Amino acid sequence: MLLIYSWVALLLLFVLAIIEFFTLWYFASSVTVSRKVNPKLSLGDKQTVTYILSNKGSLDLNFELTDELPYQFQHRGYIYQGSIKKDGALKIPYSIQPNLRGEYEFGKLHVYLSTIFLGLIQRKVTNDAKESVAVFPSFIQMKKFEMQIFSQTASLAGIRRIRQIGENDEFEHIRNYSQGDNIKSINWRATSRRNELMVNQFENSKSQMVYAIVDKGRSMKMPFENLALLDYAINTALVISNIVLRKYDKAGLITFSDKVGAFVKADSQQHQLQKITKYLYDQKTGFNESNFELLFYTIRSQISRRSVLLFFTNFEQPYDMRRNLKFLKSLNQKHLLVIIMFINTELESAQFNPARKMKDIYYKTFAQRAIMDKEKIANELRANGIQVILTNPEDLSINTVNKYLEIKAKRMR
Repeated sequence: MLLIYSWVALLLLFVLAIIEFFTLWYFASSVTVSRKVNPKLSLGDKQTVTYILSNKGSLDLNFELTDELPYQFQHRGYIYQGSIKKDGALKIPYSIQPNLRGEYEFGKLHVYLSTIFLGLIQRKVTNDAKESVAVFPSFIQMKKFEMQIFSQTASLAGIRRIRQIGENDEFEHIRNYSQGDNIKSINWRATSRRNELMVNQFENSKSQMVYAIVDKGRSMKMPFENLALLDYAINTALVISNIVLRKYDKAGLITFSDKVGAFVKADSQQHQLQKITKYLYDQKTGFNESNFELLFYTIRSQISRRSVLLFFTNFEQPYDMRRNLKFLKSLNQKHLLVIIMFINTELESAQFNPARKMKDIYYKTFAQRAIMDKEKIANELRANGIQVILTNPEDLSINTVNKYLEIKAKRMR
């Protein structure tokens, strides 16, 4: 008797599966899916891909949504599970964070449909929604810092307000005298013509040349929170270039490792930022040793006017710095050189971890020695008259921007 019941149940299950199969076959054609993604993504920033699912049929359905995401995301599995009502539509946001520059290829979209009551069978609906997007250096950070610096609440974001030293030195226009104006700025010729006091209006010099120099050598391949130090430097190079141009100075770019990668002469033309962005997007690095001598001769031959050089690099050993010190000193004699190096935050935290085993003691000792070496490198550079920024990777942009504003306010040359 039990066997008969089993066969009846199996037959009933088979009939239900057939009914669901034809039901899905009929209603699945009324389900569509599409993807909305920005054609330009920002490196290292969280952004959103939006999936639009539509059900124009007259049956509620369960679904699983999967996307053939670019291999750089290393994601496998469904994006979203849920249900969609008849004659309904859903917008499904999905957060992504690209950590590599370059082309990202999105593939097909797949939706696996099943009925709400049975769920015995799934029917796949596919949209061949292949598209390519480009991941550029972080233009989101660039815009964020631009808004912060030129707002009244810049200090809340960590932007330092530095008192300007000296008087403005570049003539702008002639205007009427106001109480409190420096009498030395009175334009007597204009005063005699207008029969009222007129003064010369000066402003800060707008022609300073600022180069972001990015070291692409093997020391810059070190990762920190899914981004290489090189990418932190590239993001900051874009941020500082935008600020320099907004401050009416001239921005330029140099990248190098064992050979020069990109050289963009400092300028303030309308499309200078787009030009710098294009070159930063294409920069690749290997594990080659950086050639500081080549960098020195390139700058000496290509940059004749005294400039500000914001040099992103990462010396790990005092020996590495000392064998290149003569080139750095020579650059600093002709230009204003600022060396920007990274603190290894993992070693910083490791030195405070409790030592429970012998290997922990070795690790703490190594961490303390590495931290001392980095401080020693920075102090030795300062002793040779070279300005140094030693910063955590996440604070790189804010510290670089503050240094540039300090240079501009104090009229360092």
